[in-house]
Parts: sequence; C-alpha cells; structure tokens
Amino acid sequence: MIEKYIPHSVISKLKNYDRVVVGGLIKAGHDSKILFLKRSEGEFMPNVWEIPSGGMEYDEDMQTALSREITEETGMIVIEISGFVGAVEYQAIGQSCIQLNFNVLCSGHVCLSSEHSDFAWSTIESFKGNLDGFMLRTFGLQ
Repeated sequence: MIEKYIPHSVISKLKNYDRVVVGGLIKAGHDSKILFLKRSEGEFMPNVWEIPSGGMEYDEDMQTALSREITEETGMIVIEISGFVGAVEYQAIGQSCIQLNFNVLCSGHVCLSSEHSDFAWSTIESFKGNLDGFMLRTFGLQ
C-alpha cells in the first residue's frame, strides 16, 4: 500500500477533502526526465500540461487508483511506486481537493487516451515555462 509513503500529517487530513486525486511522476529511465501530458481541447482545463493523475473512485485504494489512472491516460503499466513527492490543495468546481503525487516506474510505450492530445518527456526545469500555477506548486516552484 502506498499510504505508507505519505506523512501522517497529510493522511490525517484526507477526510477533510471532497475529492482525493493521485498523480504520478513517471521517469524516463535513469535520467531526470518525467512524462508530461497535454489536455485535449474539449476537456476540462484544455491545453494544460500536467502529470498523469485522476480522482479516486468510491472504495478504491490509492495504489489501485494511481495504477488505473496511469494506464487509462498513458497506456503504460505501473511497475513500482517508489515514494511520495508531495501534496497540493486546490478548489475545483466548488469542491475542496487534494492531489497526492508519487514517483512511479512504468513499462510500455505512451499511448494517449482522448483526454490528452500530446505528451513530452522533459526535465521539470526545462519544461516549467509550459506549466500553470497548479503544476508549478506541485513541483515546489511557486
């Protein structure tokens, strides 16, 4: 269970949110590049670059939700979740939300769902000009 990676101070507050989202920083091999996805034009938050992420479904644990979201959005299979990166709080459509992000190792090739129109492997530093405020907060850059 990936909850073991999350600090108790974060776990103890999860019940205070309307929606818990899990996200994965998928690394490209042994370098520092991670996978960014660009949301499709017709989707919520069109053309925004993000990491693979999504909300937990009813009675779904975090590991299952993270694996499901990554596979749905990228076509890749989660091999290992190696640690907690951080949590970002936000408001969306009148809901109080928190996104919990994890380092993830995957296998396979990127095959996007219709939710995304493009992808890029890049370092955070090189890609930060493409990121909105939420993603900058996710990486501790704002």
